[in-house]
Amino acid sequence: MNNKINQELQKIEIPKELHKRSKLGVKKAKAEQQKRRFKNPFVAAAMILGLTTTSVAFAFPSLASQIPFMDNVISFFNDEERDYKDFETFSTDIGLAQTSNGTTVMIDNAVYDGTNITISFALETEQEIEQEIEISAMNRFDVVDAIGMGGSEKITKISDNRYVGLASFTPHFKDEGYPETVEITWSPEAFNSTSNDSVVEGDWSFAFSLNRLEGDIQLLNKTVQKENVSFTLQSIEFTDVSTVISYEQVIKDELLKEWESVTPVFHVTDDLGNVYMNGTGGGGKTTNDYKTFKGTSDFGTIKEGASKLIIQPIQIASLNYGKGHTKIELETIVIDLKK
Repeated sequence: MNNKINQELQKIEIPKELHKRSKLGVKKAKAEQQKRRFKNPFVAAAMILGLTTTSVAFAFPSLASQIPFMDNVISFFNDEERDYKDFETFSTDIGLAQTSNGTTVMIDNAVYDGTNITISFALETEQEIEQEIEISAMNRFDVVDAIGMGGSEKITKISDNRYVGLASFTPHFKDEGYPETVEITWSPEAFNSTSNDSVVEGDWSFAFSLNRLEGDIQLLNKTVQKENVSFTLQSIEFTDVSTVISYEQVIKDELLKEWESVTPVFHVTDDLGNVYMNGTGGGGKTTNDYKTFKGTSDFGTIKEGASKLIIQPIQIASLNYGKGHTKIELETIVIDLKK
């Protein structure tokens, strides 16, 4: 399969000016990344895996048609809680591929909803790996000019040597605003087996940009309080691919004296009984000696026919490192959906 891919790629002539421009863009992105790598003041509420970039890859519009299992990667991640049915329609076809040490890494599609970024990717390797694989936290996707980021990545094995992945993350910027266009880089460097010492190493690197999807923002500023926790749901934004809630949590010193961290997660349903989130959270940043947490969480688009959204914030107070935790369930917040 890899030889066939390489043969097809070699048939395409890359203009010299494009090659030069791509090198310069990636070099600049890598330099900016190195400056920021150890200056991240943010806390990721749901960091699972990670990703980033360093060398040059080129876009091929017909990549998915040349590589059948790359067609509609997002379909492998649809489930009852998150429906990505609109992802293919409104996302950008990235179509990047690069081969190193017998492993081809490909970026399929991506979308920037104005707050969160979702990217589907895949890889095919000549190496035999019996277990699932993951990417180290140091090699996460990176966003130029972002000063912090929280999110998650999933990688699923679909055959002996093929994997598909989905990354969803929220970058944070210095002015707490979000740009109209984001520049993204990724240098995975290695894919590690989750249960043994085998590793797939290579020199892959990608750089691309995404424009912001226009959304409909509904300001809320609804506050609920309980047990030294004050939670404010500030706004909700509806886009073609997602629903994004923005919030602020303030906790008192008494709670932090008992627990090392207090992280918000959510149970979100509608008046028809559809479940959008069930104990999951998002990314954000802490200030004021960890007493204030500002963050965002996203889920799929609202199901047709729903007229109300029911959001229950749940605070996970933890001692960390598996030493114990407790749940603090706050009152539900009901949002009337605009028709």
